[in-house]
Amino acid sequence: MHTLFLSDATPVFLLSPWKPVLICTVFIAWGWLLSTHIEKDAKDAHLDFSKWNSFMIAGAFAGLGVMLFGLNFYVAFPIGVLVLATPILFYWKTRNAAVAPQHQFKIGTGSIKASREKRKIAKANKQVTMTFDGANGSVKVPEKEDANIEVYLAVEEIISEALKHRASRIDIRLTKNGCQSMYLVDGIQNKQEPISTELGAKLFSFIKEMSGTDPNDARRLQFGEFDVTGTSGSTHVDLTASGSSTAHALRLEFDRAERVLRTWESIGLLPKQRDLLDQLKQPELRHGIVLFGGDNQSGLTTTTYAILNQHDSYLNNIVTLEKQVLATLEGITHNTAEDESYATQLQTLIRRDPDVILAADLSDSEAAKIVVKSGRDGPLIFVSLKASSLSDLLSKWAGLVSNPRQSFDGLQAVVYQKLVRKLCENCKVAYKPSPDLAKQGLPIDTVEQLYRKGGTIEHKNKTNPCPICEGSGYIGQVAVFETIFLDNETRKFLIAGDLKGALANARRSKRLIRLQDAGWSLVASGQTSLEEFGRVNSKKTTKKTTKTNS
Repeated sequence: MHTLFLSDATPVFLLSPWKPVLICTVFIAWGWLLSTHIEKDAKDAHLDFSKWNSFMIAGAFAGLGVMLFGLNFYVAFPIGVLVLATPILFYWKTRNAAVAPQHQFKIGTGSIKASREKRKIAKANKQVTMTFDGANGSVKVPEKEDANIEVYLAVEEIISEALKHRASRIDIRLTKNGCQSMYLVDGIQNKQEPISTELGAKLFSFIKEMSGTDPNDARRLQFGEFDVTGTSGSTHVDLTASGSSTAHALRLEFDRAERVLRTWESIGLLPKQRDLLDQLKQPELRHGIVLFGGDNQSGLTTTTYAILNQHDSYLNNIVTLEKQVLATLEGITHNTAEDESYATQLQTLIRRDPDVILAADLSDSEAAKIVVKSGRDGPLIFVSLKASSLSDLLSKWAGLVSNPRQSFDGLQAVVYQKLVRKLCENCKVAYKPSPDLAKQGLPIDTVEQLYRKGGTIEHKNKTNPCPICEGSGYIGQVAVFETIFLDNETRKFLIAGDLKGALANARRSKRLIRLQDAGWSLVASGQTSLEEFGRVNSKKTTKKTTKTNS
């Protein structure tokens, strides 16, 4: 009888054959994801792929080590997969922070459930991919045989195209000649395909009813709201409906409250401009009037909300009077004004003795005269007016008050603004400024390089549209501010009707920052381009200014 000892046995590697297959499968999937998707995506988004590649490989070795040398394969394998996936999850988070919201990768139980529902609806209707939640709850998606499906799809197409291109709003106009819509991206209008008057009328009724406004009242100014859920997520829509005997109009604004609220440092004021306005927070200086002006859609509400937020709403009584409240600020009382009773409401607010007041969209003489009665010892009153230039703003204010001394005696500062598009950080192109720019009064000796819009990126010897700005070269907007802070000497010039002398005196005392100087600062810092500033500061405005000065 032969006795078998362990020492006589041939050593074997005791690993089940299916375990290497499982490990290989995971690493093949990892390699495919890395080579076909992450590498291209990182280069398109201008992320450092070589750094991320090293990070991914280190994670792969660590994950493989855990799988092979763990004491228990059934525990070690999922831990190894998690280690392998960790760099990918870090890349995901970093990449999402660098791209526009509509290009971000998203996952989660909510999005999975929403995608499942969208697929279910799309399968039933073959085309619908967007859902609406209005004043009366969720809007039922029409069946594909239902005649209303055409209206539903028309609304979906108009809104989805705008959202795809980062639009802030859509304007839709219905006349007897048809229905035309256009969306606004960073202040630039983009026309959409027109539709027939008949379909347009049905579209208007659908949107107005969904938002909680009266579809049968075409003339009265109405406000409503609804929510849209599509491939890029959920978006809140604020609706403004108006009309006349010849045309009906709808304005749809996307996530308006979020867009209008910006930090004090991000709106575009230069440090010196912010410092001078910040002085008004001191109790002894928190009196008088500050004028804010700009054209339509120039960001006036954002600026006035930002400066209100600089004042402590818990230590100060802060109130607003607005024709339409676009967002609410914590600790601040917002009041909605009616055109016919604006002056009466303003008088009531001032009598309650608040510390800070915002009188937004002031447009009548009676209200202006109520403001100036407070003088230098009353509350600090921010007044916003529509104007085409700083000179036009001062002239309009003087015209509303109708008394030069009262107009300017309590005036502390005047702020005028325009919006410019910001250069896309992902594709902007650096260049050395030409000496010819010095002839235009630009201090080119203070900068070594400027930037112009790009719009494209290079990838594997191919030129592709930039995935961040979608080829426009710009993304977002920032304001350019012209400011004048008044002293007694400057007030004397204004009261005497000498605007040119007032501006010259303010500039000598370094209390005037011209629009051109502020614009150059934004250009020199790489936030915008000379071409963009030239576009918004066109000579149309200069003609108006010259006329006012004379």
